[in-house]
Amino acid sequence: MGVDLLFVNGVVLPAAADGGWRRAEALAVGGGRVVALGPAEELQALADGRTRIVDLQGRALLPGFIDAHTHLISEGLKETGFYLDLSTAGSLGELLERVREAVRRRGPGAWVLGRGWDEARWPEPERRLPTREDLDDLAPQSPVALVRVDGHILVANTQALRHVPPDVPEDEVDPVRGQLRERAAWALLRRLKPPLDELIDAVGAAQRRAHALGVTAVHDVVSSREQLRAYARLKRLGRLTLRVRLNPVVELLDALVEAGLETGFGDAWLHLGAIKLFADGSIGARNAAFGEPYADEPASRGKLNYPQDELDRLVKEAREAGFPLMIHAIGDRAIEAALTALERAGVMPEDRARIEHFELPTEGQLEKAAELGVVASMQPNFVRWSGPGGLYERRLGPERDRRIDPHRRVVDAKIPLAFGSDMMPFGPLYGVHCAVNAPHPDQRLSVEEALNAYTRGAAYAGFQEHELGSLEPGKWADLVVLSDDPTRCPPEALKDLRVVETYVAGRRVFPL
Repeated sequence: MGVDLLFVNGVVLPAAADGGWRRAEALAVGGGRVVALGPAEELQALADGRTRIVDLQGRALLPGFIDAHTHLISEGLKETGFYLDLSTAGSLGELLERVREAVRRRGPGAWVLGRGWDEARWPEPERRLPTREDLDDLAPQSPVALVRVDGHILVANTQALRHVPPDVPEDEVDPVRGQLRERAAWALLRRLKPPLDELIDAVGAAQRRAHALGVTAVHDVVSSREQLRAYARLKRLGRLTLRVRLNPVVELLDALVEAGLETGFGDAWLHLGAIKLFADGSIGARNAAFGEPYADEPASRGKLNYPQDELDRLVKEAREAGFPLMIHAIGDRAIEAALTALERAGVMPEDRARIEHFELPTEGQLEKAAELGVVASMQPNFVRWSGPGGLYERRLGPERDRRIDPHRRVVDAKIPLAFGSDMMPFGPLYGVHCAVNAPHPDQRLSVEEALNAYTRGAAYAGFQEHELGSLEPGKWADLVVLSDDPTRCPPEALKDLRVVETYVAGRRVFPL
């Protein structure tokens, strides 16, 4: 095979199949795949007149990042302006002012949908959720719905509450405060879905953002047929430059089965993955399910979204239909329910069932997860809510805060670990920084371990380790060039790393 690209004059950091980070001088690419790694002088002999030489100028070349848990379309809809992006609102007052301006700009009666606010990071005394009354005061005629950063609670004004479907669970609706949780929130958002052309534009926008962050593949949660169609249309148009493993929510299972589809359907660019279920909610919304009460709300232990027998049935149906499982479970009570359902369904290590977030497992649950071969699909960026004075300490108390997001214990228990962002925020380098510099010992990993989770570990979670996740001859040339060698810079300097270039199948996709 000829050599199309030859990367020289830097450090090549292939995540080897055994998890090690060996160093090479140069890397050759041909036909979209890695051809060879080794000394620059040896690889120069493979080049010919059509080979493009890429001078790394001392920078580091790594496998492209694989984000194992995304909501790409929601992120794209913020990029395109369908959602008002509230992720940078630094206070309640700033959030309300942005909403007021959006109402004025869009005109009376027009919907305003906002996304991404996080009251946990606001200063006192504004560290509270917005309310129906807050939104009614600034938008009495326009429907307004604002989704928290975690996606498990939204706040709506009176006009928006009139659009909530009548069949949602009553205990997930608080009309006085305007709060909708879980299925009630998602049911309202489904009524407000954008048209197909906007969904396609959203995928394109999020894809560009992914490449700028060094992401070459994602495991994306999709919640509607229209979202599936948007991906398929973008691929047919020849505009898909990101590898996407689609993980449909369980509500789409019957339609997929009826169409005769199962996991793996598709190709190297776009294919079906696991079925996604939500066993509980989030800590920010106080509906993650714990064995002990919340420290700041002693009457509540959170909520399981399904009785155990129903969760068992759904997991069994998905597995028998040919789909692996990915179960959102944050609290120890939800993790127990997920592990029980997986075990009763006969899940084995080769199924690579996933528990998403896996934030507060007990020692017994770590042992059971290792026995079942469960993949811990975790989000290292979540530790930004941990530590003294943080949201997790306020919600759960210091003892549980020290045990939350236990990446170290997961690795030591030999549980496969995959990292994703959950778009909070999007960005593997930020996640690596968080995992290495986490506030508590049980949360901390080495740089190499964190990089493995965002490359080789994520590839394993998606049954793609033979094609992605490391730089080895024959694998896809999905690559990221970083400004410095992350394995040699001081831990505190990881936050200063930047993505210089991104390649997918040997084609540069950032910068364009």
